Parts: sequence; C-alpha cells; structure tokens
Amino acid sequence: MWSWDISYCPSVVRGQHWYLYLIMDIYSRKIVAWEIHEAESGELARKLVERALLREGCWHNPPVLHSDNGAPMTSYMLKARLAELGMLMSHSRPRVSNDNPYSESLFRTVKYCPEWPSKGFESLTAVRDWMLRSSTLTTNSTCTAASGS
Repeated sequence: MWSWDISYCPSVVRGQHWYLYLIMDIYSRKIVAWEIHEAESGELARKLVERALLREGCWHNPPVLHSDNGAPMTSYMLKARLAELGMLMSHSRPRVSNDNPYSESLFRTVKYCPEWPSKGFESLTAVRDWMLRSSTLTTNSTCTAASGS
C-alpha cells in the first residue's frame, strides 16, 4: 500500500511556494517517488504515479494508493488512469485532517530536518536540489525521513 500527498515548500518571497508531491510505501516507509512543481494538478499526479509504478516494477500488480480528499487526489484525470491500470484508491474520510498519517508524518519529519531552510527556498531549482540531497541521506543522518528515494 502506498500513501501520497502534496505539501508546500515555502519561498523566500512571501506568498510564493512550490508543491512537493510525494509517494511512500506504507510498510517499508520508502519514498517511492517525489517531484516538486509550481502547481497542484491531477495531470502531474497521474504522471508521478505512472513513473513510480514503472520504477518500482509493479505496473502489472499495482499497490493500493491512499490519499486525502484534495483536488489533485480526487481528480478525474488521476482516477481514470488508475482505473485503467487496475490500481485501487483509498481516501481519507471527508473533513478529517489526520486520516493520512503516513504522508503527514513524513512531511513533518522532512520539514523539521535541521537542513530545512527556515527562511524558505530561493527558487524551484533550490527546492529540487534540497530534495535530491535529502533523498540520498543514510539512516545514520539527522534527517532520515527523506532517505530511500
């Protein structure tokens, strides 16, 4: 079973932010896939899930995908593609903010990592570079949440 969600990555410019799309395996806690974009969209989510399935080699036997009820998670574009792939979806209960605890916990851990820039990121490239560096951390590091990408 995979859990996925989208979180904000702040900018140094007030009111500007980027979106971290992240899919994790619930059982191993492995980050299966992640991307950073300037917008939330069902199309971007669909592409991320497809890439994750290919990379993990489970295209023909997909796991269940759990998420909250955000717009990209419930978009027709994503639902239609997952139905074509035979991938089941699981959603949080409506208006229950803590029903996707795996992804929310991971986001909190990532954002409390000492290397997380407290004043925000300079650019979209800076956010992506930070995630690339963080995703290669070892389990002995102070920020183990982002290991395994």
